[in-house]
Amino acid sequence: MSSIVVLKSSQLAILIGKHLTSRLSRIAGTAPQPLNSALNLQAGVHMSNELKDHINEHMPYIDQILAEQNIPIHKRFFIAGKLFVEAAIVDSSFQSNEELLGSEVYLECMLPLFNDWYHEKYGDLAKGIGKEVYSGIALAYGQPVKLNIPATTNEVIEEGKLAKMTFPHHLQESETLEKLIQPKFELSKMEECSVKALRSQIEKVVALTRSINLDLNMASNINQPASDMAQGIWSHFEKGISDILSFKSELASIACWEFHLAIEKSIKVLIHSKSGNSKHGHNLDDLIVSLSKYEDGVDSSFLSGLPSDKDAIKLRYAEMKKTPIDAFNYYLIALEFVGDMVSRLEHKIGIKNGSITLKMAPWAR
Repeated sequence: MSSIVVLKSSQLAILIGKHLTSRLSRIAGTAPQPLNSALNLQAGVHMSNELKDHINEHMPYIDQILAEQNIPIHKRFFIAGKLFVEAAIVDSSFQSNEELLGSEVYLECMLPLFNDWYHEKYGDLAKGIGKEVYSGIALAYGQPVKLNIPATTNEVIEEGKLAKMTFPHHLQESETLEKLIQPKFELSKMEECSVKALRSQIEKVVALTRSINLDLNMASNINQPASDMAQGIWSHFEKGISDILSFKSELASIACWEFHLAIEKSIKVLIHSKSGNSKHGHNLDDLIVSLSKYEDGVDSSFLSGLPSDKDAIKLRYAEMKKTPIDAFNYYLIALEFVGDMVSRLEHKIGIKNGSITLKMAPWAR
């Protein structure tokens, strides 16, 4: 049996307000009454109704804060749960709130309550526009092909009632190459050695893609302006991938610029997280030198063959030409380097390959 003590909502509002936005002071005055007793909960069974009631009391205030931060509705439940634990749980039988957040009690019992609250309030808006899918590229028959890489995988535990959502950081055994590749073609018609090489490349791309996004989404201790910069890193990959798949050299050249920006921003974000200082400029060598003052063991040797900052700017305007294959090679280098950079950010909570069990909402049945 585990127990937790929840902070009264007025204090919660103040703490979250300091963490996210000073504008919360407008709504803190009407916070619900405090909870005066410890709440007991049991992992794997069900959550205390009393705790559910108090989560529901706090949620309007948490949700308004997230709305003011322009967080999409379908992404709020996970953030709301984390904020509630960090700001409202003042005592528990867990050694720390970080331990609670990584526990089965939280993932299987508490987090679904936040998911339920959002669905009850927003209906299908809480579902979002569909499953989040990242783009990737692999070479088949010497030609770039698109990969659709789901951010999460889902497994029905109990039909119509429970589903397990996993945040994988690699290609799972249940996933087939055919489901990822777009457009479809028959792998059986490829030579066995070619299929093996393709699988190896896809596994690497999928692992790096998922890990980069998990590390960016779960990074802590990143303040403005680095936090906004961090959230824009993956968009450069998406744009570059789209340009490569146009099969036009002028757009493939621009893709190289996008990958340069992804590398550049990953270094700048890491510098800011380690030092609190902002670094400017497009010169990767200069940025690496600055980073070395705060971070050891960074291998930048494979960046040496990339275009200089001046040439990268020329690529931005297609004043220099690169083929789609050139851009693909740049893409692989950028994936690996950015993956290393964002893995070095501080992560209080690790969810790589973690799972949560959710009560299925009506729209998911």
